Amino acid sequence: MHPFVKILLFIFILLLMNFMGQQSIWLLCVSVSAFALRLHSKSFLRAIKRMRWLFVSVLIIYAFGTPGEYIQGFTSRFLPTYEGVALGFLQIARLIIALASISILFATSSKEHLMAGLYKLLSPLNYIGCDVQRFTARLLLTLEYVDELAVKNELKFNFYRLDELHIAENHLPIEKNICLQQPSLKRSDQMVIIAMMLTLIVLCIPNHLLSFKWM
Repeated sequence: MHPFVKILLFIFILLLMNFMGQQSIWLLCVSVSAFALRLHSKSFLRAIKRMRWLFVSVLIIYAFGTPGEYIQGFTSRFLPTYEGVALGFLQIARLIIALASISILFATSSKEHLMAGLYKLLSPLNYIGCDVQRFTARLLLTLEYVDELAVKNELKFNFYRLDELHIAENHLPIEKNICLQQPSLKRSDQMVIIAMMLTLIVLCIPNHLLSFKWM
């Protein structure tokens, strides 16, 4: 599949979650997570582990900040609600879907392919004066430098390296030749794009326009 279509699929999944019900979101969460675990379990599980405190924070905020039926058995003055806990877990499921989707995207594409897909996605900005080619090249060089820092420091890249990254960005080799191969869109890629566009159009149409009354 073309990397441009993969990036569109990632964006499509994020948009699709806004139109899905709770059961559909949980089903999508299980399906995408299982696929991500099968492709690259270590990377996906490491991302989940790093996000654990965000998950806990989201659950606490929704549980104690959403009105509804209180859960009995807490000695605290502030009680969580059943509705808040349900919404908290639902938001966590959405975050897991996003993490699993981007993990699949990275596991199935190299940096060069992702940059080629990003360049094709942003190429319309060339018509308004933006230098998308230069932006893509500098982004690729920055990502390569991040990988070098991670290997140099035994995969321990922290906030103290951000200053070093900023300094290195100003000294990126301008004369370095970067070749981004742009594979042609296959018929299957075109069909996927059409299917995503039609799905979004149908979802955006108000329900009353889709219902017809028989005279």
